[in-house]
Formats: sequence, structure tokens, C-alpha cells
Amino acid sequence: MTKEHNQHLSEARFRKLFDDTDAMSIQGYSADGTVVYWNAASEKIYGYSTAEALGKSLYDLIIPADMRNEVKQAVAWMFEYQQGIPPARLNLKHKDGSTVPVYSSHTVVALPGEQPIMFCMDADMRSLEMAEAEVQRLSYYDPLTDLPNRRLMLERIASMTRSINGDGAVAALLIVDIDNFHSINESLGYSNGDKVLVHCAQALKRFAHSADDLARLGKDEFVLLLHGNSASFDAAAAEAELLATQIIAALEIPLQLDHTLHQLNACVGIALFHCPSPLPSDELIRQADIALKMAKNSKTTAISFFDQGMESVVKGRVQLAQALHHAIELEQFSLAMQPQVDSTQRLIGFEALLRWQHPTLGQVSPNDFIPIAEATGSIIGIGDWVLERSCALLAQWSTRSGCQDLKISVNVSAVQFRLGDFVERVSSVIERSGANPHNLRFELTESLLADDIDFVVAQLERLRALGVSVSLDDFGTGYASLAYLTRLPLDELKIDRAFVDDLEPHSKGALLTETIISLGRSMNLAVIAEGVETEQQFKRLQELGCEYFQGYLFGKPSVDVEGWLGDK
Repeated sequence: MTKEHNQHLSEARFRKLFDDTDAMSIQGYSADGTVVYWNAASEKIYGYSTAEALGKSLYDLIIPADMRNEVKQAVAWMFEYQQGIPPARLNLKHKDGSTVPVYSSHTVVALPGEQPIMFCMDADMRSLEMAEAEVQRLSYYDPLTDLPNRRLMLERIASMTRSINGDGAVAALLIVDIDNFHSINESLGYSNGDKVLVHCAQALKRFAHSADDLARLGKDEFVLLLHGNSASFDAAAAEAELLATQIIAALEIPLQLDHTLHQLNACVGIALFHCPSPLPSDELIRQADIALKMAKNSKTTAISFFDQGMESVVKGRVQLAQALHHAIELEQFSLAMQPQVDSTQRLIGFEALLRWQHPTLGQVSPNDFIPIAEATGSIIGIGDWVLERSCALLAQWSTRSGCQDLKISVNVSAVQFRLGDFVERVSSVIERSGANPHNLRFELTESLLADDIDFVVAQLERLRALGVSVSLDDFGTGYASLAYLTRLPLDELKIDRAFVDDLEPHSKGALLTETIISLGRSMNLAVIAEGVETEQQFKRLQELGCEYFQGYLFGKPSVDVEGWLGDK
């Protein structure tokens, strides 16, 4: 066959590939914007048939009026230099006048002897935006009862206390717990347990001032926010106690389960606080939870108030904060490494997890000391220590056969990240240690995206310029949106363990996991799932297209990594 025949054959194959591509709109344009190619996916996304589109102007078909000048300049530049431009998220125009959000790539192709053509490849983002909205809903609402969850309640409390002009009003938090709920699950099955929770949620709704004043904290606990209508603690306590009594009475009405009436009992813990409150929202919930434990342990009452006698818990947090200041110099910290693997279970790296062994308190949970470290500023020194130890390990591995490509993922606090000299600190540690920056990965939480996205983008670009890669941790549970993601210079998305726990076919967890994986693939981002504990979860994640994995199935966090490195 001749060279010309082979070329025409290749062109025909590529044209058929483009024509048959159903998931990606592919269009071709001449230098003046005239449509010369329009595949089937373009018909679906934009509403114009191929016959309608061919020969028409790009600017009349799908470019909104306010974008035309900008697009014309970009097209002219691409044809002049015969180059593409970086992919971007655009809002283009459908035949019916509606807006079509797409993730769009553009390039100019020039074949010998032919006029150059600009090809546009557009991915329809509408289905992903719907899935994103569902992700956001699940981030703030309990899927079983459809009540706000803990996250939304914390925001609600903070919003309420900020909106009240310090007039000395006293508000209350009530945490309601269903007695012996565990035994209902065991004796009657989880489906009946779910019926109990839904029943309780419906019963509690009539006591809430508004829909956002009632939330499910988890398992069998609900929290109710009572607005500050009283000027004194005594009056607020009387109002809260009356409400708690009414709640207990409402929940005591027998409920029919499996053709049998069952008597429910409840306990209530109450925390009173001034508005505005000097305490953070989670501390107020903690106080109410302490009171609830007192009520559950009491033999005389099902209602208990948080009082000054319980302040030892708060004082304990102060003592913990003081101990944190000396933990580094007393060498009480260590790094536990949890392995990360690919689909063949080949080791690709570790996540560095901080551990604190206190001489009298014993092993202190990061859930207890990290928030205190962030609030007091201790997290800055602690973060530097973690980074230095991680880079020292990377430098050691760089001289070890088979270990040169292993990565270490380091969690970075928002407090650290927002330091003016954070990037300089990172650069200095990397230089001193001799570590390869390409083997260092920072895991950032979505809370960083809550404000000042321009600063976040600039900071991330500076980090990546050093060679450090960036992972968005617990993706799908917080602030991240498609608009943010298209701007953020990321390398990886990390699927939250809450989704991994719910991977049954057709479940919301499976749907959202698949959506996140597809989103990562469309944006050239690696995707790793954390919290993988069973072979079934591992297999299901592979079926959904996940590339990388972390969890107890592959190894628990350990300060000794030789067992893993020995296999290299």
C-alpha cells in the first residue's frame, strides 16, 4: 500500500473513532470559526444535528455573546502559532438557549497540504454537577432520617451565636439518646433499627424551631438547638428541662415493630450557654454529650445538665494544650506509616500519621490533640517536625534499591498552609534533608477551600513548582466543587472512607465513588481510596476504576516499615 493510502486509512480510522465517541463532544473549526466537523456527542450536548452545524459559525452556535471577543482572540492566537491552550471549564450555549457547562480542551492540527483545523473536545459536566450536588447534600444531611448532620449543626450553632447581638440571652443544646438501641438492632435486625431512628426523627421535628435546629449526630443520638429566649440561666434551664421532659414523653409512646409494640426510652443531656458564646460549637456539643453520659449513668433521672462540676473535662483540654508545647523536645512524638498500594497491591508509598505517647496520659488520639494544637498554634512546630522526619526517611530510601520511587503523604493543617512563609519552610526542609521533592505529597482537607481561593491556588502553584505533589483529602465531604477543582493545581483526589463503607451495588456510596473516580480521570488526577478494610471493598473499588488504595486490608499504621521495605 502507498504512503498516501496508509494516511487516508489512518484518517478514516480516527474519523470513525471520533464519530463513535459518545462521551466526548468533538468539533472541528476552520480559522474563521466555520464548523467543519461535528460528532454525534456534539449533537447530544448542544442540540444541533451535524447537518445543522456544518458550515455554521462557532460564534453563532455555542458561544455566548459575552464570550465572543475573548474566544475570537484565543482562536486567532491558536491558528497563528498552531498551538493549543490549557483546558478550562466553560459555560457554552445550547440550541434551546440554556447553558451547557463543559470541561473543554482545544488544539490546532495542521496536516501537510491541508488547511489547519482547530479541534475542540468538550466533556459535559451536567451529570457531574448533579452528582456533586448530591455529594454536598450527603455532606450535610443524614441519608436515613434526612436530618442535618453534625457538620451542619456545628455551622448552625456558630451562625446563631454570631447573629445574636451580645444581649446576654441564654440558649441551650439538648442531646437525645435512645436507650438500649443496640439491643433493638441485635434482636430485631437493622431494618427495624432504622425504623426506630426514622420514627424518632419525625417525633423530634415538632419540637424544633426550624428545620436546621434538629440534627442526627450519629447512631442513636440527636441534637436539638433551643434559641436564646431567656435572660437568665435559671429561666433557660427551666425551659430546656420542660422541653426535654416533653421529648422523653413523646418518644415513650409504644412503637410497633414486627407486629409487636415496643416501648422506647430516652435520656437527654443539656448544655446552657450565653449568646454569643465564647466557646466553639463543637465544645458546646461536647458539654451536652458529657451531660448525656451523666443522665445515662444516673439511676434517678433521665435528664442531666452540664455544670461546673464537669469542667474537669475542659480543664483537661487546657492541660493537654500545655503538654503539647513540650512534646517535641521531650521526644514524645513518632510517625506511624500506613502503606498505600496500587491495584496489584504493589507498595507505592505511605501516609505519615502522627502519634503522641504521653508518659502519664498514654497514647493520646490525634482527634483529641490536633484541634488543640491548631487552636493554640502548636501545630506549626509539630507540622515542621513531621515534615523533617518524613523528608529524612525519603532521603534514606533514595539510596536503597527498589525504594527510590516510594512517596510519603503528609497531612498539612490549614493553620500551617496559611502561614506567609509556609512554602519557604518546606523548601528549606527539602534542601537540608536531600529528599527528592517529587516523592513528597501533601494531603490538604477541603476546609482550606472555604475562603480566599486565589491564595490557595497561588500557594499550591508555588508548592508544585518545588516538585511537591498535592492530594485533596476526604474528597466529597466538604467545600470542594467543580468550579474550585478546575482551578486547583492538584495531583490526586482521596475518596473519604465514608463512601468506601457503602459500596453496595446501586448504593449512594457506590454512585458517588464512581463519580469521583470519573471526575479524577477526566481531569488527569490520580484517585486513592482510604479506609479499605475488606477484600470485597477492594474488589468493588477496582470494578469502579479506582487506581490506588489505603487501609487495614493492606497494613495498619506502624512505626516500623522494614517489613514492607524488605519486600522491595
